Amino acid sequence: MLMNPRSIILIAAMGLASACPVDAADLLVTQYKNDPSGAPYGIALEKGFFQKHGLDITGIISGAGGGSSVRNAMASDLGYGDVTAAPVIAAAEQGQDVKIVSFTSRSLADLVLIVMPNSPLKTAADLKGKKFGISNPKSLGEMMGVLLMEQAGLKQGDVQMTALGSLSGALTALENGVVDATSIPVILFRTRGGESKYRVLVSPKDLPLIPSQLGMATGQAIKEWPEKLRAIQAARREGTRFIYEHTDEAIQILGKLYAPLPPKDVGIMVKELVEAKFWTEGRIEMPLLEQTVHAMKGVGMLQNDVDLKKIVDGSFLPPDLQK
Repeated sequence: MLMNPRSIILIAAMGLASACPVDAADLLVTQYKNDPSGAPYGIALEKGFFQKHGLDITGIISGAGGGSSVRNAMASDLGYGDVTAAPVIAAAEQGQDVKIVSFTSRSLADLVLIVMPNSPLKTAADLKGKKFGISNPKSLGEMMGVLLMEQAGLKQGDVQMTALGSLSGALTALENGVVDATSIPVILFRTRGGESKYRVLVSPKDLPLIPSQLGMATGQAIKEWPEKLRAIQAARREGTRFIYEHTDEAIQILGKLYAPLPPKDVGIMVKELVEAKFWTEGRIEMPLLEQTVHAMKGVGMLQNDVDLKKIVDGSFLPPDLQK
């Protein structure tokens, strides 16, 4: 049967519409240029993985971190953000309509536990009776300190947590002997001189296993545009795989993202994180969330246990990652 020209044009237009990405939007990623957790998103943007999965991401916005990033993600057009785990759990416990929909990383290997080169400390166990510098109480740095002390067989109170107001303040305190050790993001560590200025006390691959960042979505996003959430997870997964399978090319791409950090330092950092299996394809590991809740209780962010099953929704991950 012959079709009239209008029908042909209409069908062609419908085909074009189905192939086009959904509405353009920015994506929020906490500390995007200052922390390597969000690297898979940078790879996905550069390699066109978002477009491949029908999503037009116009840019990636760097969130400030903590509750601020959670609030900004909730207010964003996508209703999605890649943020630190503790503020999402805290927000959900306070009645906010948010859920954890994926893991981005599965350890704290994006942080570095350091001492000065002449420090007598050789292992984390040597921190007993010493001062550990943190930016602020209840920060990720303090959570890392609590978990690491437990890992080393120390009890709460064996190490004095000293809040110094900022990461730079913690570094200055370390350099002046006010504290004996501190933890800082690996990009800041390398920007400030790396191994030429400080000594790493615990290597990235030996740091506690809790998600440093994860994907969160609002109830509205889950109900009204689930296809966008699936597209984000599929694209981010491809970005993660690309880092592991094409590490050298990924380093070239990420070198532009993390400039002015020298390309050599970007390469060292990425290869260390690959060795530590830092990035994950997205699977939500409940034991690691339980460890996060344990750390939150240890620093006073939570008083009671959390029913994590109520705040987790892994249905937007590729089917093989939902198991």
